[in-house]
Parts: sequence; structure tokens; C-alpha cells
Amino acid sequence: MIGKLFYKLYLYRINQKKQKMKTKLFLIAVISAFTFTSCEKCQDCEASYEFINGSNSNAYDVLAILAGYTSFDNLFHETDSINQLNKEYCDLELTVNQFYSQENDIDSNGINEIRYFYDCK
Repeated sequence: MIGKLFYKLYLYRINQKKQKMKTKLFLIAVISAFTFTSCEKCQDCEASYEFINGSNSNAYDVLAILAGYTSFDNLFHETDSINQLNKEYCDLELTVNQFYSQENDIDSNGINEIRYFYDCK
């Protein structure tokens, strides 16, 4: 009788230890999952431009001055809709912006003079 009681107590303690171990392993797994899966690839990106194909800012500066700005650079960096694009991007949105490139031909001569893109760091 006493032997059975000790045996049941022994089994109960083993089960308690197993249950505690299972709980610890479960918590470690959950913490590990959050640690490694919540890590996002993020970068700050700023809308930018460059003049291409030998063009310069002269024609763009004239248009900006007519619009009340001191230069095209001033117009570009003072425009609220462009400034809203300057922010942190993550994952797919970051990848899309890193490869974004738009070229424009302002004088309709068939040669693009300016390229818009995101500068991500």
C-alpha cells in the first residue's frame, strides 16, 4: 500500500516536471517566433530626382519661378504631396520603391530630361 502511494507520488512529480518543461518549451518557441518573424526590413526613403541625357534644371527652374518658387529644387522639396512620400517603408512597399523610376520629357522632343526615384537608406 505504501509502495503504491510512493509510486503514484513519484509519477505525479514526474508529470509535473514534464508539464513545466512543456510550458517552458512552448514559451521559448513563442518568444523565438515573435523575435524572428516580427523583424521587418525597413528603410527611410526620400522622393528625389535627377536630370538625365545631358539636360539641366534651367527649363524646370523657369517653370518653378513662374509658379512662385525660387527654383525647381525648392518647388520639389516644398510640395506637401511629395513630402508625404518621404517616410519609412518596409518589406514589399520598400522593394517597390527601391525599383521605382519614372522619366519625363518636358519639352516633347522625344528625349527624357528628368528621372524621379526614391533614395532609400
